[in-house]
Amino acid sequence: MRLLSLLLALVLMWTGAACASGRAACRVVYGPPLWGVCYAEQVVWSGGPLEVAMGLEARTWPREAVAAYTLIGLYLPGWWATIEVGRGTSAWRWAVGAGVRW
Repeated sequence: MRLLSLLLALVLMWTGAACASGRAACRVVYGPPLWGVCYAEQVVWSGGPLEVAMGLEARTWPREAVAAYTLIGLYLPGWWATIEVGRGTSAWRWAVGAGVRW
């Protein structure tokens, strides 16, 4: 299932699901344990520095999961912040992210 989840996200990424105004990426984290996460998302609304995107994420840790999610992001010249709400096969999940550009 772990390999299947990552392959699904890779196929979405390589077949253009994240074209034009979308994004897609994969990363491997050398733990322990060794695990990976891939996502593909499409921006559905953008107004200045604020945007709303919908996506699909596949990860292998802490348990294998595929989740559809909605992201609200604020992208300013010096920093960015996001809020994500998603639903996998078993439970809801949320995440908050922020970063500084240099």
